[in-house]
Amino acid sequence: MDRKSRAVSILKEHGNYDYLTSAGSFTVLKNGIEFAATYFIMLLSLLFTGGGRFTSLDYWLCRSCSGKE
Repeated sequence: MDRKSRAVSILKEHGNYDYLTSAGSFTVLKNGIEFAATYFIMLLSLLFTGGGRFTSLDYWLCRSCSGKE
């Protein structure tokens, strides 16, 4: 709580605190790996399952190549 109060006082003194907190309150996160692990799992699932039929790049490239013949 001490880190948060210091950060809030710095933002109020040197920044536009009302603008920065208009969408919600200010939060200090601990530097864990939760975000990185979540993005890594999302990347792996996309890598193994693909983007889908209509959202993949190879579908549109193959479709444009077959239309020219």
